[in-house]
Amino acid sequence: MTPLAGSLSSDIDTRNGVLNVAFAGLRRHLFLLPVLAVAITLRVLMVHAYPYAFYFSDSRPYVAGAYSNIPYQIRPFGYSILLKPFVPGPLEPVAIAQHVLAIALIIAAYAFLIRRGTRPWLAALAVVPIAVDARELTIEHFVLAETTYVAITAAALFLLAWREKVGWVAAPIAGLLLGFAAITRTVGLPVIGLVAVYLIVRRAGWLRILAFVAPAGLVLGGYMVWYHMTYQVYAMGQYQGRFLYARVMTIADCPKLDLTAKQRTLCVENPPPEWKQRPDAYIWNPQSPVNRLYKGVENDKFFNEFATTVIKQQPLDFVGMVAEETSWHLRWRAPLNPSNQCAMDRWLPPAIPGERCNAVYYLDTSSPLAIPSATIKVPNHEGARLRKYAQWVTTPGPFYAVAVLLALFAAVFRPRRVPWRDAADALLFVGAGFGLLVASVATSIFDYRYAIPAVLLIPVGTALAVQRVVAASRRPPSAPSAGTSVETTTKAAAEHVH
Repeated sequence: MTPLAGSLSSDIDTRNGVLNVAFAGLRRHLFLLPVLAVAITLRVLMVHAYPYAFYFSDSRPYVAGAYSNIPYQIRPFGYSILLKPFVPGPLEPVAIAQHVLAIALIIAAYAFLIRRGTRPWLAALAVVPIAVDARELTIEHFVLAETTYVAITAAALFLLAWREKVGWVAAPIAGLLLGFAAITRTVGLPVIGLVAVYLIVRRAGWLRILAFVAPAGLVLGGYMVWYHMTYQVYAMGQYQGRFLYARVMTIADCPKLDLTAKQRTLCVENPPPEWKQRPDAYIWNPQSPVNRLYKGVENDKFFNEFATTVIKQQPLDFVGMVAEETSWHLRWRAPLNPSNQCAMDRWLPPAIPGERCNAVYYLDTSSPLAIPSATIKVPNHEGARLRKYAQWVTTPGPFYAVAVLLALFAAVFRPRRVPWRDAADALLFVGAGFGLLVASVATSIFDYRYAIPAVLLIPVGTALAVQRVVAASRRPPSAPSAGTSVETTTKAAAEHVH
């Protein structure tokens, strides 16, 4: 054989080897491909059907903050930081960027589960909800913080649970991410506490726990200092008291409460029936006492004192209310009155953007500080088809209920047969997703918008729980040998899950 022929033969063998590896990888991840194809198709249809980003009342101050660099007193500033590259300018690129971010999340979640030894079919199944959920699609198209909040939080959790031992790099980066997530949506603050408990349970060591907590505290403390420089108050915002006041007004039995004369001015006799399910009316409605009598943000501490007084004197009523409305997230259909159902329907693709119960566009404005003009209400045929799709394809609430029970079961099922790490991580992801549902109900309102983190986090945790239960059920009743690593044992046990 001539040298040239030998070289050509070697090149062919190399190419064939590369192709074989590529095809083997493709076959291994074959289950992900249709999920990705559907996810990308749906998002292309959203961008094609709706030429502008969707607008909500929170959208304008987020954009205004990105333009003016002034923290918002109602919502934290984190999302405004991320909007800076898009402001001023048309805001459809924000929606497109959030759709792309969701695709990246699907791939990242799948890669994380594969890294953890989950079978490809189960990992692909776990990302189906975020891929196809109609509310997820719609909220990605809104100029709202939810999509980026989920991405930041998920990235932090993936980092922490990626390796058998929490790394020196992963811990501080996760702390920074979750700190920033909390200044993107303050409901994320409890997740920092949950992760701290997780690190203790995982025996990460006090130095690594400190390496996680310190960056998170630095982000939160730095934000409060900056807020103080603007408003002379150390706070994340100055509406938390109003939100909590509105939340407790649905249970406050004022005639039986021990209140001061000033606190009694916050009571409302015979409130409209719809306020029972829409406690935010106590914040925004002109007839609410907070708007008639106490308009300034300087009264927020007073509202918070009223709310804590109600909770202390009616603790069971408060817990019962939180439990009841959290359970709405676990049902096939929440028991909403018509006015509240209408508000929830705006988180579905609009058939006529701007029409009642439909999302509205964020039209281009002369200045990011201006309120966008109302869109002309025109039937959207492509949107109407997406609306019909949405009537059938949202993540069912009972799935969340089953997931929570399964994660708890995985934590106690045959604890000595396989390492407990999968159970701990399952509880971390399911606990974060479900905990955010509970926190949003307890501090604000029942709203499907606030369930978006659960669409990703709970299925990922469920996959880990399934993996552990199946592996533990098939492993002989003997503890892993001392010389076998947790990572190796978990992956070996997971091989039985097919």
